[in-house]
Amino acid sequence: MMSKTITRHVEALRDEDAPEAREARVAIRRLRSQLALATDRFDADWVWLLRRELRWVEQAIGDVVDADALLSWLGRQEVDDRDEKSRSELADELSSERSRAHRRLVALLDSARYQRMVRDLSRPYRVPDSLHRVVRREWRSLKSVVAAVGDAPGDQDLHRLATRVDRVRHGAELAKDGAKWADALGDVREALDALQEASLAQGWLRHSASTPGSGWGLLAGQLIERARCAERTWGDEWAQRWELARSKDLRSWLRA
Repeated sequence: MMSKTITRHVEALRDEDAPEAREARVAIRRLRSQLALATDRFDADWVWLLRRELRWVEQAIGDVVDADALLSWLGRQEVDDRDEKSRSELADELSSERSRAHRRLVALLDSARYQRMVRDLSRPYRVPDSLHRVVRREWRSLKSVVAAVGDAPGDQDLHRLATRVDRVRHGAELAKDGAKWADALGDVREALDALQEASLAQGWLRHSASTPGSGWGLLAGQLIERARCAERTWGDEWAQRWELARSKDLRSWLRA
């Protein structure tokens, strides 16, 4: 049953200290992607509706994951002893945002809309009839997006890339011989996530630095520059991983 994805990963997040938020978001993304591939096996309108509802859940989980990621990133930064107080205040602010995000997530899980979605997913997943053809189509779409965004993708470009990578990656996971390619595309996705995290950190720090009465403006400026450096590093890394994932050997099974 597709609803097992929800009950196994998402329901555990009712506990505020549950560490599985990132895994839950990945599981939701996998289900959304694989549903998009299987419109020949399910009613297309039903797929559209369920993917929309899963996106709603994914966004709520994402607010928690993003706060966790920023807290982890902030904790890894080396700062002068004189800036420790400011870092602690920034961490407290992030922790408060995470708590608010978690309360919104729990409210979502208690809603009738969420329960209806889980009921609608109480059926087995059906692999597309022509999986090779479907994945080849998604691969062509991904290559087109990569060519269109160029060497310096913006935030919206990163979202488009990530969505398309997920479609191909999770489609490859359904194939008997697709595991190695799926792993390579997972590495690409990891680089895209790191780019998005660096962008997220910059946006959040700029917002925090503008908070009236805050004393962390100087530290925020320093951290923004570090996030920019990380963005440049991961930009190069993303390009390298993309080239590896394009290997014909990894996707030779598509020609079968």
